[in-house]
Amino acid sequence: MANGTAAKAASRPKREGIFSRIGKAFASVGRFIRESYVETWHKSSWPTWKELRQFTTVVIFAVAVVSVWIGGLDFILGKITERIAGGKLVR
Repeated sequence: MANGTAAKAASRPKREGIFSRIGKAFASVGRFIRESYVETWHKSSWPTWKELRQFTTVVIFAVAVVSVWIGGLDFILGKITERIAGGKLVR
């Protein structure tokens, strides 16, 4: 009978306390921050200043092109809406 009771006690999962769960959560967050730091600063290749200027120029040009495109569509669709509505729209 002693063996049966020991087996039941061993198979029962041990309940964790609230503090141990909170400690594990903080440990996980700390490990994530450490790994992110190592990956960002030691495993990444950063662009040179020349590459950074080129990339910035490309992004500014792309934003300008998309802005003109959206502005043109807005103007055209506004004119179409005015014609359908039969007059000037209040703005």
